[in-house]
Amino acid sequence: MSTLHREDVRDDGQGSRLLNDFEWPARIALCAALGLATAANITALLVPFMEIREFLHKTESYELPEAVKLMWTEGLPVVAVLIVSFSIVFPFAKLLGLAICLLPRWRRRERRARMLRLLAELGRWSLLDVFVVMLLMVLASDQWAVGTDVKPGIYLFMSAIGTAMAVSDVLASRAEALEPTKSGQAERSRAIARLGWFGRIGLPLLLLASFATLVGAIGTPFLKIEQFLLRGYSYSVFGAIRTLWESHREVFATLMALLLAALPAVRLVLLAVALAAKASDAVRSGLLHWAGLARRWSGIEVFGLALLLVLVEGRSLIKTEVLSGAWILLGAIAANTALTFAFSRLVRGIRGGTA
Repeated sequence: MSTLHREDVRDDGQGSRLLNDFEWPARIALCAALGLATAANITALLVPFMEIREFLHKTESYELPEAVKLMWTEGLPVVAVLIVSFSIVFPFAKLLGLAICLLPRWRRRERRARMLRLLAELGRWSLLDVFVVMLLMVLASDQWAVGTDVKPGIYLFMSAIGTAMAVSDVLASRAEALEPTKSGQAERSRAIARLGWFGRIGLPLLLLASFATLVGAIGTPFLKIEQFLLRGYSYSVFGAIRTLWESHREVFATLMALLLAALPAVRLVLLAVALAAKASDAVRSGLLHWAGLARRWSGIEVFGLALLLVLVEGRSLIKTEVLSGAWILLGAIAANTALTFAFSRLVRGIRGGTA
C-alpha cells in the first residue's frame, strides 16, 4: 500500500489533516480554488476596477492602491485604513487561514472548526470595495457630466472573494461535521424551552423588527444627488438595483439584489420557520444551518459601511444628501445584528450551524 493511501485511510483522530476528509477530486478542486483565488486577488491589485470621467477633468482610474493613497493624502486616514484592512489585507489573510486549516495537521479539531467558522463569518466584509464601486456606478448613471466604465479588476476581485467565501463554507461545514456532539438528544430538544419568555416573545419581536426594517431599507431612498449640472436623482436599494439593470450592468444588479434583498429575506423566513415549527432537532438544525449560510452571504452591514465611505470619499466626485432611508438601513443593520446574537442562544444547544 502506498504512503498516500495509508494516509487516506488513517483514522480521523487527533492531528489529522482536514484535506484527508475529502475525496481526491474534491481535494484537487479545493487546492485549485485557493490557488486561483490568490492569483486573482494579486492581479486585481495591479489593474483598475473602473474609470471615472468628469466634465473638464481627465479620466481617472479607480484601483485599490491608488484609492488608498488618495484617501491618505486627502486627509482621510480612517477611510484609507478601512480600505486597506477589508479589501487588501483581509482577503489574503483569509486565504492564508484557509490554507492553514486545510493542509497542516491540527491537534485540536474544535480549534480548527472555530477558526473556519470565524473566516466564514468575516468573508463578506471583503466585498466592501465592490459595493463602493456599485454605488459609484449608480450615482454616475444617466449623468452627462460624470460617468463610469467598469474594468477587469472588479471582476477579478469579485471572483476571488466569491471563491474564498465558497471554500470557507465548505471547509467550515466539514469541520463542524467532524466535531463530536456535546449534548444528548433530550438536552438539545429542550433548547427552545430553555429560552423561556425571551424565546416566546423576544425572538418573534426581533424577527418582526428585522422584516420591517429590511423592507423599509430596500424601498426607502437613502441618498439624493445634490450637485450643480447633475440630475438630482434619489436612490433606494431597489432603485439602485433597477438603475444598474437599466444601465446594462446586469451582473452587478443581480449581485446587489441577492446580497441585499433575497438572501436576507430567505434567512428571516428560515429563522421564523425554525422558531415556530414543531420540528425534530434534525430539521431545526438544517433550517438554522441554511439560515446561517444565507446570513454569511448577505451584505447589509457591508453595504452600510460602503455607503458611509461613498458619502465621505465620494463627495469630491458627486455631492449627495442623506435621506431617511439611510437611517432605516442603520436600523436594519442593528436589528440584524441583534437577531444574530439572540439566535446564538438557541443554537448553542443544537448542532447544525449558527443563525
